[in-house]
Amino acid sequence: MPEQTWIPRFRTPRATITKVLRSPAFAESRERAGVISDDSAALRRLADIVETLDHTQAPLSAVADRVAAAVRFLRARADRLESSPLAPSTTGPSRPEGRSSPDPADGAEPASTAAGDAARVRLIVAALDYLVTPMDLVPDCRVGGYIDDVFLLGWVFGAAVNELSPYLEDPQDEDRELQ
Repeated sequence: MPEQTWIPRFRTPRATITKVLRSPAFAESRERAGVISDDSAALRRLADIVETLDHTQAPLSAVADRVAAAVRFLRARADRLESSPLAPSTTGPSRPEGRSSPDPADGAEPASTAAGDAARVRLIVAALDYLVTPMDLVPDCRVGGYIDDVFLLGWVFGAAVNELSPYLEDPQDEDRELQ
């Protein structure tokens, strides 16, 4: 059987995403995410900053719908933190299908599920913080400066698909369709 000599052009090379994930800029974003993810005011500030970016032009247009969903996710998380600061929920408005439900007898989520959800929340926050950080692996002021951000966002949004899927549809679009 002949060896595969071609490389698919539609996939992110592992080396590229590894460089971004190991970059000092993303390490700083991960550190900030630990604080931001549990602070409703900081989540709202980050959402506001992300919304000011022009993600309708390439290369950010490739992930624009996911960025908008992540912003809605941040705002919903901020709302939940404000309404119940002692027990923040890390998932969307409803538990995604296919996920195991917590045992109703104990009234709490299994520790492994809660820890995984919290890690994905911090990952989403870190990726959006990296997006708004101008001096990252490829500085945003350079031509093609957002390409590393797109690689990272695509990878993170794939890892956190269960958290973001409830926010993919814009509620304002649904209101317009009803009118």
